[in-house]
Order: sequence, then C-alpha cells, then structure tokens
Amino acid sequence: FFTSKNKADGEATKGDSIGDIPVSNLQPLNVMTELGLPKHDGEGRTVTAEFPLFYLTNVYVPNSGQKLDRLGYRTEEWDKDFLNKMQQLEKGKPVIWLGDLNVAHNEKDTWNEGAKHLAKSAGTTAEERESFDRQLDAGFVDAFRHLHQDAMGHYSYWSQRAGNREPNKGLRLDYFICSKDLMEDSNGQKVVVRDSYMVPDELGSDHCPIVLEIEIMK
Repeated sequence: FFTSKNKADGEATKGDSIGDIPVSNLQPLNVMTELGLPKHDGEGRTVTAEFPLFYLTNVYVPNSGQKLDRLGYRTEEWDKDFLNKMQQLEKGKPVIWLGDLNVAHNEKDTWNEGAKHLAKSAGTTAEERESFDRQLDAGFVDAFRHLHQDAMGHYSYWSQRAGNREPNKGLRLDYFICSKDLMEDSNGQKVVVRDSYMVPDELGSDHCPIVLEIEIMK
C-alpha cells in the first residue's frame, strides 16, 4: 500500500523506516468499522483507519437496486450522512475515502453515455450524479479526474454477463476522494497526492483495482 525508496540507491529499506519515512507514519492509530449511525452500520459498509497524517475510509456505497427501490435511501440518507461523517473527520486531519461508490459521475465515466436506459439505471441516475456533485462541492476532490481531466475510456467496472471487459465497455464506479489539501504541493504539506489510475489488466472480478499514489514527506 505504501512504498518509498532510499534516495541513495533506489532500494526499499527495512527497520524503523521505509526510505526516509518513519514506519510510525504508516501504521494506523485506530480502526473503526462503523459510522456511529445505527441505521447504516448494520450493513457493514465502511472501514476507517486513522493514520498520523490522514484518515482513510474504505466504503461500499449502497446500490440503488435494479428497480431503484433504494434510490431515496442512498441519495437522501446515506450520501448525506456519509458526507457529514467525512466532514467531521476532516476537522482533525485530511481525509481520503475510496471504494465502489456506485456512481458513474458524468459522460466521461460511461462507455455509452446518452443511452436511454442510463437515466433509469442504478449508478447513472440524475439523482445519484447530483448527490455525488454535492459531496464534491462540499470541498472534496475526485483524485483521478482532477489529475486526468480529459481522460476517456478509463473504467473500473465491466458487465461480465454482457462480456464487456474485452471491448472496454465499462463504467468508472470506483474512486479515491480526497481532501483538497492533499492535492496541493505547498510548503509544509506532509502528504501530497501524486497520481491515481485504474489497473484494468488485473482480472478476477467485474471490477479492477484502482491506485492512489501519495508522497509522504520526511
């Protein structure tokens, strides 16, 4: 998950540091498996690790369902409560949340934008996209899109039933969302996001891994 190299020889080091980074900066101080909200916590959707320099939350956002029967719960309850939790954490230190967010944000994140069924399909409804907009407008950044603004054809999910992996007919449903401070390489900044991307050649699931490269300063 974290890597660093010794400046002198390019080799990773062992002991009480990794390169120039103290191991203590890479070890979680605390791990939480709940948001602290009973109406959501029964679904076991989040794991939050507190590191010395930031919070990291792995999340599986509720799917709105084939008939959109959970659309209201997802956009009017879950999304709002989850955002509020991230804002609370951010008061202490920067936040990164990641995982299957079950939304293809805009036309750059779908292979078939404009298809009539998308407006009524989970992950591409106007309600879900607008809810995601509100989360970003609250001061958070989609790391991949921030760094690769015009990128097209970069997806993290493909329907196995339809055989969509090989022709790359996919959706970008998986994200790293970061506090704005993490995107700024300014004096005194201890953690900076350097890159984010998908690994589509890694098989074994209808989703592929996504990567966030961060630099932790000495």
